[in-house]
Amino acid sequence: MRISFGKWSGVVLSSVLLAALVSACGSSNKEGTASPSGTVAPSAQASESAPSSEALPVVTLNIVYPGDPQPDQDAVTAALEKKLAEDGVNVKLKYQYIPWGDYFQKLPIMLATGDQVDIMWTDPNLLGTFVKSNSIAPLDEALAKNGQAIIAALDEKYWPPVTVNGKKYGVPAGALGTTKGYYTATLRKDLREKYGLPEVKTMDDLLAYAEAVKTNNPEMIVFNEPPAGFLRGEPVQSTASDGIVFNYATLKAEAKYDRPQTMEDARFSRMLYEKGYIDKDVMVGRDIRADFNSGKAAIGGGDVYEYNNYARNIAVDGAQVEFVSIPLTTEPYMPTTTWNFQSVAATSKNIDRAILFLNWIQQSEDNYDMMTNGIKGTHYDVKDGAIVVPEGADAAKIGYAPPEWMWQNPKFLKPKASDAPDFMQQLQDFDKNTKLFSPIMGFNFDQTPVKTELAAMSTIENKYKYGITAGVLDPETAVPEYGAELKKAGLDKVIAEFQKQADAFLAEK
Repeated sequence: MRISFGKWSGVVLSSVLLAALVSACGSSNKEGTASPSGTVAPSAQASESAPSSEALPVVTLNIVYPGDPQPDQDAVTAALEKKLAEDGVNVKLKYQYIPWGDYFQKLPIMLATGDQVDIMWTDPNLLGTFVKSNSIAPLDEALAKNGQAIIAALDEKYWPPVTVNGKKYGVPAGALGTTKGYYTATLRKDLREKYGLPEVKTMDDLLAYAEAVKTNNPEMIVFNEPPAGFLRGEPVQSTASDGIVFNYATLKAEAKYDRPQTMEDARFSRMLYEKGYIDKDVMVGRDIRADFNSGKAAIGGGDVYEYNNYARNIAVDGAQVEFVSIPLTTEPYMPTTTWNFQSVAATSKNIDRAILFLNWIQQSEDNYDMMTNGIKGTHYDVKDGAIVVPEGADAAKIGYAPPEWMWQNPKFLKPKASDAPDFMQQLQDFDKNTKLFSPIMGFNFDQTPVKTELAAMSTIENKYKYGITAGVLDPETAVPEYGAELKKAGLDKVIAEFQKQADAFLAEK
């Protein structure tokens, strides 16, 4: 499963602050490099990719992940360490979990102050900053020696997001469902069939469903969140600022609110709002998932993963849900192939062993299942190819459910018994027709030269963006006002800097 942040909540990232915090990060001797005496350490003489007649020395890997500790982490860690020893990897695992709200601030400090870190979760925002400050290690040599199972598990399309200047700085998760160019949502199949409507395949079909819901259930919210920000037409992707998009056809950064299609999208949202399909109190914060799951809303926005969440949690008698995917662009496209990486700190003394451990996870389905689901018979069982709660166990008390999306292998990924029956098929099918990949995949925009302008633009964004996408503001006045204020704050300078860096990235490719 991927990790994502909702539009109205989440973590505010500042690559400028992160770069300042980690700028002091240095390096030290790595496993397999020359020792202070000038002799060569044993791991440099032979690959650690497989146990030899001389067992590898036991080392401890310090692993830093976001989120909360697993209640049964110690028991699972003991089982993992036992299996790792049997397989000759010989590592101890020491986990440190940092709450999501603190992760993006605390991890850079840990690296800058010399805290021992080996493996850590990173994402595109962290990766670019850490590469620039030399805080994470290039992994090409370690992967060549010890990463055969990783390479086999991950199609080549997954590597561009972690590759900077030709070097790999992370092990990507094998994500699914990253394609853009569609409007996706979950709707009430039971209501659609009740009103005698066909399957929803076009925007006109969706509007017909919305009208039927509002006519027959005027008290219902139709869309639990505005179906806005479509970026319809030719493939363009969002960038560091709401005011800028990158056009795949022209390879140019453009002012989003100067584009005619942006005005059309805003007018569409306004129409939905005026018809009552978007709640009049949309600007007031609320639990949009709860709105759908309790039956207050008829359309739940979100991707395939959100569909699965709705299918598992809807609490309305007789309710049936279905996933809809409506094409919006001339061709589906991927801005990225994965959002989640595992990197290794540049100061780690165990780079080779860290990759050997990550490789071990992908070497067999049993290894992967233990890392992902815990101890078989205690935390999980497998029935008909799906993960189930062991017989006699209380599902509410299962003490191990770590974030599989960090190391996800599509070949080993299994559905849960509680998943929507078609979830895994929907997920696997979502990207299958996608052939267009972002030409700037893996590009990390250095915001330092325009940090003042971006800060000013962010303030203006808070004033306009959500009101426009929700249809609350009249686009005929709000869109040109927003565009003009962005330009006054320095939009043209930011576009020029983005284009300069993007051109350099494309030239290197």
